[in-house]
This record gives sequence, structure tokens and C-alpha cells, in this order.
Amino acid sequence: MLAVLGSGLDRSATGLVEAWSTAGAKLLSAEDLSRAGWAFRVAAPGAGVAVVGGERVPVSQIRAVVTRRPAVLAEELAAIEPADRAYLAAEMNAFLVAWLSALPCPVLNRPTPRSLSGPAWTALHWAAAAAEVGVHWVAEPVGPTHDVVVCGTACLDARSAGETAAAQALAQRAGVELLGVRFCTAGVCAATTIPPLDTHDIRAAVLDHLGAA
Repeated sequence: MLAVLGSGLDRSATGLVEAWSTAGAKLLSAEDLSRAGWAFRVAAPGAGVAVVGGERVPVSQIRAVVTRRPAVLAEELAAIEPADRAYLAAEMNAFLVAWLSALPCPVLNRPTPRSLSGPAWTALHWAAAAAEVGVHWVAEPVGPTHDVVVCGTACLDARSAGETAAAQALAQRAGVELLGVRFCTAGVCAATTIPPLDTHDIRAAVLDHLGAA
């Protein structure tokens, strides 16, 4: 099974599940996190049980997780009493940071204490990271823009060797395997750890990287 951690209201996440149905993809939603059946074994994470797509699944059967959200939001928990939603969302996020960090299977991207999808960096932080690795960062886009996606050693939609090197350098500096980088005429103007995965080539590259193709 390939678990896509995202919201059922997020078309990009549900679209991935549909596109990867032949790879056994299922959506792991906020609703799943509030269902009975979870068993997180800290000493042996691979021996635990998760709830994915409404069904109890041995963690050993999860081949990979693709994270498509930075956090679980209180507003999503419609089935929970309103007064308890913020607290429960915080507990879910804390649990997911621990669970995703401990999983023995590949996870894109591994969480940090501030985000389920890798570092929650601001534009200023990305600019500093870019300077550290010799990538020219511009605060405002100059001219037309285009997006590049790094997934492991693959770099999709780069228009030059220089763009490939810059995007991969940023991904390495951020400590992530999946990164979206926006280029403009003057250099790099944005980066995200949750890039769109909306083309066949990008989705195939992700599956290939995860070994789930």
C-alpha cells in the first residue's frame, strides 16, 4: 500500500490517490486519525497498525507515505465537538510527527516539529539557505516563471543544467527528497516542500523514487 497523507477536500491529494490506484494508493485523512484501531509501537514501529482509508492496516504493509499537508487543521474535524477540535488537531499533529519519523518505509517528506512535510521555512529562510549553497534568490519574480520538481536524484522540468544543480542544492540544504522550486528570469523566487504532482512524468518519477512503480 502507498499512503497519501492529505485531506479528502484537497483535490491534489485525492487526484494522486486516483492516479496511483494501480500502485495500491489510499488516502490517509484526518478522519482516519480519529478512528479506533491505531497501534504505534515506539520500540518496533514496523509492528504497529494504522488506519488508512477507513481500514486497519499493518504498518508492515505500507510501502511508502507521500505527505501532502503541513498540518491537520481544527476546521477539518467536523465530527468532533467544536470546543475539542483545536486540542485534538494539535494532538494529531504531534502524533503524526512521531509516527512519520519512526516509519521504516520511505516518507516524502519526513516531518519536522513545525510541519508534517519537512521544514516550515519562510521566504527569508529559503533566501538564506539559497545563499549558503550559492543559489541566487530574488524576493520578487522577474519576468515569466516556471516550476521545477526535485524528487530524489530526478529533476523534472528544469530548463538547464544550472537549474537542475540549483534545485538539487536547495533540496539537499533543506534535507528533503521532494521539493518544488520556482525559477524566474533573475533566479529562484520560491520553494515549497509540497509541490504540485499533477503531471504524468512527475508522478511517475515519485513512484520510481519510492520503488512503488
